[in-house]
Amino acid sequence: MRTPEKANASGKGGAHITKRAGRVSGKQKQTFVCGVKHISKLRRELQTAGLGLRDTSGRTQCETLLRILQYLGPRGINTPEGVGCGFYRIATRIQEIEEAGWLIASYRESLIGADGFRHVGIARYSLLGRRVDVDNPQGALDLGAPA
Repeated sequence: MRTPEKANASGKGGAHITKRAGRVSGKQKQTFVCGVKHISKLRRELQTAGLGLRDTSGRTQCETLLRILQYLGPRGINTPEGVGCGFYRIATRIQEIEEAGWLIASYRESLIGADGFRHVGIARYSLLGRRVDVDNPQGALDLGAPA
């Protein structure tokens, strides 16, 4: 008994990416290529601006990353770019900067990495500014002292 050939929506065998899957001709959103060339160029730009990482201590990384976010503005920095510039555990550094009173936006993007693979949901961070005195709802909760 012969097994039937698999067919896609077009009735032809084999793989076929449909319009519904996102591959349409005409105007498409380009996937960001975050390869070795791009990261090297960013690293050179930051070095020229005096924003190169001096050492790998957590404190130095936080101070430098904050200055880099200020320098880059809305362009921000994503995780592979941060790692390529010498930052380790960039999400932790972002959290520490936020704890110091800064507001940082996190966006998700898809990119082609230095490994040549497509990565989905990579974080891109951009500085929004200093946190204005926002009351912490947890800190403001007064349950009263036990009698």
